[in-house]
Amino acid sequence: MFHYLEHSIQPERELRAAHQALRPGGHLLIEVPDPESRYARLLGRWWLPWLQPQHLHYAPVGNLRRKLTDLGFTVLAEQHAEPHDPVDLLAALWLALGALAPHDDVPWLPQPPSTLRRRLRTAIFVAGIPLFVLATLLDRLVVKPLSHRLGLSNAYRLLARRD
Repeated sequence: MFHYLEHSIQPERELRAAHQALRPGGHLLIEVPDPESRYARLLGRWWLPWLQPQHLHYAPVGNLRRKLTDLGFTVLAEQHAEPHDPVDLLAALWLALGALAPHDDVPWLPQPPSTLRRRLRTAIFVAGIPLFVLATLLDRLVVKPLSHRLGLSNAYRLLARRD
């Protein structure tokens, strides 16, 4: 279940179904965004996994461990640095510039944006290109190698065995 449970309307039901589908001794691998991560706290509303309305549920690792145990699984491994996807600074910049720029043409606006507003949005994002490059380099070349030591992972992974 890679980045699946947070999209589910009833994650506990999905875990029960996995328990039923697996034979005793079978393994379940789950990877989800980590709402307790340092990045979640540092970036706040600009942290990409707060993605709404696609992400419906966030499970702190302790809660998911308890739920798996209650359902009859044994958690064998927990990883934080390994599942980290180094896009946090880039995504935060994208979200921040998107909030700064005039709205794109979306169905819920009372009227489509004018040509001027569309050009202004484009200009803001084009002006941000050097910052996007810098954020990408920082994500991949600075933060990724240090993410484990800095506690900056944006996801966690659990491996559980059905008892």
